Amino acid sequence: MSSWDYFERLRREIRRIMREIEEDYEDERSMWDTSGRVEPLVSIDETPDRYIVLIDLPYADLKALSIDIRGRRVYVECRLAGTVKFDRWTVHRETVFDRYYTEFELPEDAIVDKAVIERVESKKIVKIIVPRRRV
Repeated sequence: MSSWDYFERLRREIRRIMREIEEDYEDERSMWDTSGRVEPLVSIDETPDRYIVLIDLPYADLKALSIDIRGRRVYVECRLAGTVKFDRWTVHRETVFDRYYTEFELPEDAIVDKAVIERVESKKIVKIIVPRRRV
């Protein structure tokens, strides 16, 4: 095999890998969008008798927090204490972020009407404690 053939095989393989990476990247949902919304980090821990949902909202104005639970779907929106621009980290250089927004679904055995919402202002964390149905 000539060096040119080897180079062509290598170039085709690199292009294949790049297409694969691009496809993977396109499948990923961004944590922000150009409308100025940023998605907060959410974790759901499970214990035998309840779910503990932690929502991390750094730099948020928790006085402007809105949590709406419809069925098992939870909608969270909160204004930031000020605007943020990720000009060093994102291709959306002109986008200014001013609020958090996320939505997620609780598991089927969650007793949603007994959910308790706690705010930890000093850490900018919201905790939602949701009891579980006993099986």
